[in-house]
Amino acid sequence: MRIKMHLLLSMVFGVFFQHSFAQAGDVETIKKLNQDWLHSIAHRDSATLANILADDFVMISPNGAKLSKKDNLSMVASAQIEYQSINVDSIDVRLLNDDVAIVSCWLTFKFKSDGKDMSGKNCYQDVYMKRDSKWVAVSAHVTLLHIINH
Repeated sequence: MRIKMHLLLSMVFGVFFQHSFAQAGDVETIKKLNQDWLHSIAHRDSATLANILADDFVMISPNGAKLSKKDNLSMVASAQIEYQSINVDSIDVRLLNDDVAIVSCWLTFKFKSDGKDMSGKNCYQDVYMKRDSKWVAVSAHVTLLHIINH
């Protein structure tokens, strides 16, 4: 009886720790996707962004516009804004279950638009889903906290 109890406890702890390690791996994967997303914006890399965004991706921009994946890819490829830096000030990844995660992130950025140097801060919340064993962004909502024209 005692041996069966030890085996049962070992199995329970093994499953628990395996799940915890899997969750930690998912959090790191999502943080990497977030960083790749920001890098793709700064470097006009629409191919990388296309792999991160789900085909049914929807973003609400700071001005309230509803933007699709296609809209986001067009903006990244556009030369209207030249980013000099995008820095993550804080990021929080919450796994709601094995297939859904929420990213809350605060950024500081510098860019040039129409020949003018600008800087600012924003925050956003992204929703990721695991589809066919791959994490993809399905939704985003961006809030502009402030912007300074230098």
